[in-house]
Amino acid sequence: MMAKSIKAVIFDWAGTTVDYGCFAPIKGFVDGFKSIGFDITNEMARKPMGISKIEHIRAIAAMLSEPITEKQILRAYDAFENTLFASIERHCDIKDYVLQTTEALRARGIKIGSTTGYTPAMMERVIAKAAEQGYSPDFSIAPDKRIKGRPYPYMIWNNLMHFGIADARESVKIGDTTADICEGKNADCWTVGIIMGSSELGLTRNEVAALPVAELSGRKAAVRAAYYKAGADYIVDDMNEVLGVIDDINRRLSLNASRKLLTPGPLTTRYAVKHAMLTDHCTWDDEYKAVTTSVVNDITHICAGDDYATVLLQGSGSYAVEAMINCLCIENERILFLVNGEYGKRMLTMAGNSHRDYEYLSFDMIQPIDIEMLNNKLKADSAISTVVFVHCETTTGVLNPLKEITRLAKSYGKKVLVDAMSSFAAYDIDIQGLDIDALAASSNKCLEGLPGLSFVIAKKKLLDGSRSNSLSHSLDLYDQYQGLYAGGGKFRFTSPTNVLLALRQAINEYKKEGGLPARRMRYMENHKILVEGLGKLGIRPIVASEHQSYIITTFDLGSLDFHALYEALKSKGFIIYPGKLTSMPTFRLGNIGDVYPSDMAELVKAVEEYVCLSQAG
Repeated sequence: MMAKSIKAVIFDWAGTTVDYGCFAPIKGFVDGFKSIGFDITNEMARKPMGISKIEHIRAIAAMLSEPITEKQILRAYDAFENTLFASIERHCDIKDYVLQTTEALRARGIKIGSTTGYTPAMMERVIAKAAEQGYSPDFSIAPDKRIKGRPYPYMIWNNLMHFGIADARESVKIGDTTADICEGKNADCWTVGIIMGSSELGLTRNEVAALPVAELSGRKAAVRAAYYKAGADYIVDDMNEVLGVIDDINRRLSLNASRKLLTPGPLTTRYAVKHAMLTDHCTWDDEYKAVTTSVVNDITHICAGDDYATVLLQGSGSYAVEAMINCLCIENERILFLVNGEYGKRMLTMAGNSHRDYEYLSFDMIQPIDIEMLNNKLKADSAISTVVFVHCETTTGVLNPLKEITRLAKSYGKKVLVDAMSSFAAYDIDIQGLDIDALAASSNKCLEGLPGLSFVIAKKKLLDGSRSNSLSHSLDLYDQYQGLYAGGGKFRFTSPTNVLLALRQAINEYKKEGGLPARRMRYMENHKILVEGLGKLGIRPIVASEHQSYIITTFDLGSLDFHALYEALKSKGFIIYPGKLTSMPTFRLGNIGDVYPSDMAELVKAVEEYVCLSQAG
């Protein structure tokens, strides 16, 4: 998959590529307002610089102490034009480094575009004089009756249409006014503010040379602040820094290239989910708290009823698992952990660090939990009060028998806590029907949200009785539960607001797709295509099919080199996961997230190409 790169740079004219200091329009504005009886300063004349000239006149008029009519505005504009046309050709000197920079950009295959605040008639003279000096953009456009000027994005979009560029993020707008920056931001392209020789700085070369260093530095800092406030992506002193800016943008585009994450989290997420983060909210705001409440209610009702509550926690899934163990188990009660993978082992560490009384049964990582061994243990040790296990062990993708384990534990009167991190919202977990006491999961697995939020779904009566159990202030489920429910959706500490908004949208997408039946079907088809396709290449799962989840699959790496395979697939837009087993070389492929059977088919094809090349080599 080819990484995106900059294909066009769109320059402003006066103050950016020609007319050092942008002085051509200033006298025109002063004369224009003098013609209708108003004296304005050069600073007033310069303040709205960058927008179309008639709108510039109106913006200056709005600064005056008394209102003026549209007729007066048009008279002022006529006087402005007369002055400008008389002097514009004297202000077309090419600025420093422009010719060298545009030549270097063209050598890279980058198109040179332009936008302006001048009218088409004004630009005819500017373009001609610039061409005489060696500067000729590949495309030029000016605002007129059909095309609105800045801060509207239409002139930039006309450039992109002319160049055949569909993605505005493959273009850069460079200018010397805040209006230029706003134009670029509205067009969704990268923006660069030039300081030296800009209208914002408003100095001639001689004035720049005469200023004390400290004063010039202060004026440049003021320009930088104005560009920053307007939203500039980059701010440079002069045009000779532009190539470095392009290199950095290309680096960022490569780093953020679109990839399919075939991992168990974080996942490839839908655009709507990512876009939902782009709003800032106050956590105390009733509107935001209502969103929070809707999220906890919707999560609860995916698998449970009103006897259960969802408690959100800031942090990854492990935060929820640790909170569940520490808060929902009484200090001296004995806990039995069922372990057949790294995430089961992690729970032992959590219990050990909190000095819990616990035991564990250990099973082969590629085999499910043995029901008979569990039965024998429960029969032999009546002191055990709680059974804790992982439903889908992400280490290998093995699926443990949730119903059988839960029913057996309940037959002995035990409390059951489940780590359903990788299975929630993809498998049918009837938490109420099975009488599961609590379940931990995360926003960035099969709900297809983003990392940063985890949750525990637990019986309300269990949460109500957990008031003094927690050994951690931050991971206290009871206190968090009180805030989210009695507090009307309020987190105790700062909420990851943008991540929660993304989760709200992810749940909307879950419903839109068709909920559990539709998502399960997609994941199952993804899994089938992977297993069958890679099987034809001799690459097979290490877990038997009857115990294999359709969430994540661990494959025998055989003689293949993981790092070489990883880089080969990454170059085609796929990210895979290393294996966690130390006894044999493996790699893992997740089937979840915003990925589809067509993506799995493309992945199989990419692996096949790599295998053929490695065998040929």
